[in-house]
Amino acid sequence: MSLTKTKQPFLALSKICLNNWHYIDQKVLSFNDGINFFTGHSGSGKSTVIDAMQIVLYANTDGRGFFNKAAADDSDRNLIEYLRGMVAVGEKDEVTYLRNKNFSTTIVLEFTQTESDEKECLGVVFDVDTARNDTSRLFFWHKGGILENAYRTEEHAMTISELRKYMQKNFKKEDFYFGTSNERFRKQMYDIYLGGLDMEKFPRLFKRAIPFKMNIKLEDFVKEYICMEQDIHIEDMQESVMQYGRMRQRIEDTLKEAKSLEEIKESFDKFKIKEVEQDYCQYRMNKLDVLKLKSDIHLLQQKIEDGEKDLKTQEENETVLEKKLEKLAKEYDALVAQIAGSGYDQIATRKKDVQELLGQLNHSVQRWEQTSKDLKKWCDLDITPNQAIWDIEKFEQGDITEDDLNRLKHTLDILRKETEEERQDNASALRALKKQEKSISDELKELKKGNKAYPKEVLDARYELQTKLSEKCGDFVKVNVLADLLDMKDERWHKAVEGYLGSNKLTLIVEPKYVKDAMEIYRDMDQKKYWRISIADTQKIDKQDMKVEENALSEEVLAEQSYVKKLIESLIGRVIKCETIDELRNCRTGITPDGMLYKNFQLKRLDPKQYTRNSYIGDNSLRHRIKELEKEKDKIFDKKDPLEKEVLSAVVILDYEYLPQSAEEYLKQQKTLERAKERQEEYEDLENQLTKLREGALKGLEEERDQNRLKQEDCKQEINAMKEAIWATQNALKECRQQIIDQNEALIRAQNELPANGEYEQQFAQEIEKTDTEDYERLKKRAARKYYDAGTKKEEEYRKLVEVRTAYLREYPNRTFSAVDENNDVYDKLYKELSSDHMEMYREKAAKQAKTAMEHFKDDFVYKIRSAIREAYQRRDELNRMISGLDFGKDKYQFKIIRNTGADGKYYPMFMDDSLNIDPSVLNTTMDDQMNLFSMEHENKYGELMNELIEIFIPPEGATGEELENAKRDMQKYSDYRTYLSFDMEQIVDGDEKLTIGLSKMIKKNSGGEGQNPLYVALLASFAQAYGIHLSPKVRRNPSIRLVVLDEAFSKMDAEKVASCIDLIRNLGFQAIISATNDKIQNYLENVDKTFVYANPNKKNISIQEFEKCEFDNLVTEE
Repeated sequence: MSLTKTKQPFLALSKICLNNWHYIDQKVLSFNDGINFFTGHSGSGKSTVIDAMQIVLYANTDGRGFFNKAAADDSDRNLIEYLRGMVAVGEKDEVTYLRNKNFSTTIVLEFTQTESDEKECLGVVFDVDTARNDTSRLFFWHKGGILENAYRTEEHAMTISELRKYMQKNFKKEDFYFGTSNERFRKQMYDIYLGGLDMEKFPRLFKRAIPFKMNIKLEDFVKEYICMEQDIHIEDMQESVMQYGRMRQRIEDTLKEAKSLEEIKESFDKFKIKEVEQDYCQYRMNKLDVLKLKSDIHLLQQKIEDGEKDLKTQEENETVLEKKLEKLAKEYDALVAQIAGSGYDQIATRKKDVQELLGQLNHSVQRWEQTSKDLKKWCDLDITPNQAIWDIEKFEQGDITEDDLNRLKHTLDILRKETEEERQDNASALRALKKQEKSISDELKELKKGNKAYPKEVLDARYELQTKLSEKCGDFVKVNVLADLLDMKDERWHKAVEGYLGSNKLTLIVEPKYVKDAMEIYRDMDQKKYWRISIADTQKIDKQDMKVEENALSEEVLAEQSYVKKLIESLIGRVIKCETIDELRNCRTGITPDGMLYKNFQLKRLDPKQYTRNSYIGDNSLRHRIKELEKEKDKIFDKKDPLEKEVLSAVVILDYEYLPQSAEEYLKQQKTLERAKERQEEYEDLENQLTKLREGALKGLEEERDQNRLKQEDCKQEINAMKEAIWATQNALKECRQQIIDQNEALIRAQNELPANGEYEQQFAQEIEKTDTEDYERLKKRAARKYYDAGTKKEEEYRKLVEVRTAYLREYPNRTFSAVDENNDVYDKLYKELSSDHMEMYREKAAKQAKTAMEHFKDDFVYKIRSAIREAYQRRDELNRMISGLDFGKDKYQFKIIRNTGADGKYYPMFMDDSLNIDPSVLNTTMDDQMNLFSMEHENKYGELMNELIEIFIPPEGATGEELENAKRDMQKYSDYRTYLSFDMEQIVDGDEKLTIGLSKMIKKNSGGEGQNPLYVALLASFAQAYGIHLSPKVRRNPSIRLVVLDEAFSKMDAEKVASCIDLIRNLGFQAIISATNDKIQNYLENVDKTFVYANPNKKNISIQEFEKCEFDNLVTEE
């Protein structure tokens, strides 16, 4: 049939009533049932009215997906901003609202039946609580036109309660309806009030058409406006397939675990072999110890016999030497008596006295010389003045006066005082650094153990509370610090979370059932010590329904327990994540990743201590703190080293000679130097006298006396040497006898400790028989090397055993076995169990689940996709029949929907082949068949493709967030029937020969208005189908709306093309609202029936002027 304007009646939008909507306080607009034109500058309010209409037509107060969709001001409004009238004033763009007291908003659409002139209204009323930025809403319908009071009392727009009472008072029960829910009202509205529209397809088409642009790609156009998405629920199929996957995985896991246990058994067997080898090496060493002890005892007995002979000879030699010494002593006494009569002794006695006096004086001289030497150290210091250096040189020469001495002492006192003050300052600074270093080292030690450096009072409070709470409850009750229960989702927000939570992250947490007891115990704890400690009421907070802002900081914090999550939401659930200053200022409380906080209209930085030194949340907090402390420790070391050198240098200087005695004492010592010089001269004179006597008559007697004295000394030394030899021999004999006792005891112990092992004994006997040496020490060393080699190999096998066990336990954490046990019984027992009983049970269950999965795959997926594809073909055929009746001159257009020519088209035959008949009963129970889930005999050509799709619908085990996101996208893609189709539109050109041209390659994106006609026609054809305009007039149906809203759709067209497009709307019998900026007004005026001119000069008040066609000349003049 031809799509020309019909005489069928329809519901025309005749009026819209707005109260307190955005920048409109009160307005009623009247519409023509033909073409209505909205015009005005960008931001003048055209989209404001269109969005109000959409709220009612969709019965949707969310606004996501359609608010301001095509507006040129690129804003992103939400419902509360529309209701309260958000404005931005001042240089700093502070956000304010037009409506700051509680109020109500009304949006009402009036529809008129074009034949009977009967009217009905659809609308919504909102009650707005400005203090909480919260809203209540009620959708309603009533017969008749917009109320004369425009839904207002004398003072204000009607509230929900007032509207209810008004309707109930002034309308019959059957003449009005209140929607108790959006969904229920929406069904009533589409089924009855708007003439029987498709509840799913109509709102999708309507909202997508408003921002329609002619530069859309052809294939995207068909997907968006012709073949829209369908919800194909694959949850049952996916769950069934995943259950089979889990069954199959369990079998594979069991086989894999059994394989791991087999490897453990093999490794354990190797370890035991090496253990036996080492045991024999130990036996060999012990046996060699026994043989070595027996050999040592025999050698000691021989040594004692030889020692007793040596001792007898030494005692005889000692007697001979003592008789010789007695004879020399008598000869010496006779020589001394002869020398005494010559006067030699008197001179020698005086020399001895002078020598003793010199000894006393020389002590003072040496002390003076040492003092002089110590004083010279001052001369090497830069701080020592020249005068002091000169005075030190005088002291060294023994030629210093009392004045010089006092001046030097005073100078040294000043230098020492200054050095001591500097030493004390440096030592104080050094002590502070060492204290700081110790504190850092202690904290690092705890941190590297994995212990967070909580304040002592927190740890004490947690311990005391945990102890008392466990005692009270009769069971161990864990008390946690909040920070230990948290982790970060994104480290980028770590600083912001730590800084904002501050001391809140140290809150003590107990399970909800223990909270009341914990609080009673806390009340009795030391209030002076624990006044900073807090306990979370987890029982109460777990019952709360927390209101969390979108994009709140709490989104970045992970917590397993619900009550912990809700506690975090209560603390930071209204703190908004921001990136810029503008974003911060647009919210009540906002925060940036670098720690900028906007709150109470103030911008400030978070306390750095809270996210550095006091950072406790997540494992990364430990790593960050360790890194920071190690840097601090390096800095302290750099400061400490020079201070230590300075202190050490000062200590050395303070130890320098500083003349602590009185000047008189040092002057006395200086006089002693002179006396010592005189006595030295006397000593040399006496020595000369004695020399002359010795060279005279006494020369022979003295030489003989001296020779005798030397002989006596030699004899005494021989006697002493002999005594020492006798003592050494006696001790050696004593030691040998004790060694024999000790060795016999050791031999008995070694023999008793040697285990009885006939196999080892036989093997050792054979080895000794082949040995050609009795050097048991060397044999023992050789045996020790073999023992340690065997031990190394045993340890290596043990290490490998622990490694395979650890890898196993890491992969199977539910197995609570020991990795280091030298017994393998528990592993062997489990290996035996897994290798027999479990496998057959798993195989039977997997066979049953495979059949169930097949049935779900057929019913929940294959047939639904096939049905959706057939529906797309049906829609294609209907649209092609509709547009075939349109006049495009010699040309015709038609939609082309066929099998996808790309890679995904390979699945198409599987869905559309009518012979495809999946019969799960043919699956047998063998593992090989189950592993290839759907490859039945008569489905060989599709089995492989089915397996591919099945794998797509099973998310990978242990997948990362990114992998899960990719899997989700794949599932969405392959559960969309459009994936398996290709879309195009063809132009059929009449001529000598018919020519068919695919338009997808001709219509280019951003084509500026060229080639858009077919897409535009297709869009209107879709609306005609949605509104039932394509049905025969003979088909009786309730009148429906025929409204089409296009916002900026013709912005790139010239006047001629605009006229052509509007004519098509008119000819098809639609009522339309077309929106465009006022710079395009000339392109529209001649072709529209009514014009609405919007203005919003101060961005606070939208004005709308209505012009009928007869008034357009005035409108042009005003422009």
